[in-house]
Amino acid sequence: MTIAPGRRARSTEAKAARREAILDAARRLYEAAPTIEAVGIEEVARAAGVAKGTVYLYAPSKEALFLALYERTTLAWLDRLEARLAAKPAADPARAGYAADAARAAAAAVVGACMEVPLMARLNAALHGSLEPRLDPDALYAVKIGMIERLNGIARDLGRVLGLPAREAAEVVPGLFVCMIGCHHVAMPPPNLAGLYERPEMAPYRLDFSRLMGNSLRDMFLGRLAARPEEPAC
Repeated sequence: MTIAPGRRARSTEAKAARREAILDAARRLYEAAPTIEAVGIEEVARAAGVAKGTVYLYAPSKEALFLALYERTTLAWLDRLEARLAAKPAADPARAGYAADAARAAAAAVVGACMEVPLMARLNAALHGSLEPRLDPDALYAVKIGMIERLNGIARDLGRVLGLPAREAAEVVPGLFVCMIGCHHVAMPPPNLAGLYERPEMAPYRLDFSRLMGNSLRDMFLGRLAARPEEPAC
């Protein structure tokens, strides 16, 4: 359902559509801006074709708007990651060399989800870099608590692919975000600096995000599998 600009959304369905349109506008601006913090409510309103006051009906501040888009983006990323992990074979720890194959498969699933939802890395880098202290604690709490079951599901799926119990796989899940944020910072310069890194002499600084993250995740998974105590011989 779409709502014509300038018309007030009255029904629940219309309000949901208006909210999605505002978040879509914010997403486009976040993708192109030098920093996410530089995007203001007025710019989002203009991009969405609504009055500034209308945006405030759905997000009382630009930080609240960021959090809403962060939640939507993370849920979309979790959807993609669940699907990709489900498509991977279960690990067989009894097979020689299984760890390398399992680590590669799990890393490919995570990287693939990031490439399908490209804003995920940038939003997480911004959240943990400078925005989190400025967010409303209760709103942030609600978002994070609301994701716990989804993250537990990811741990179970990841454990199946890696051959780890869900409890141990849950300890690995935070590392997905650590790798994502770190690789984003070093391999994905802000849009206004992209041209700088295209200069020939800057080649040593040009890094491929998907390759860097894939290798980092694979090594992290391999390290975790190698650290597991050996099963006692029967």
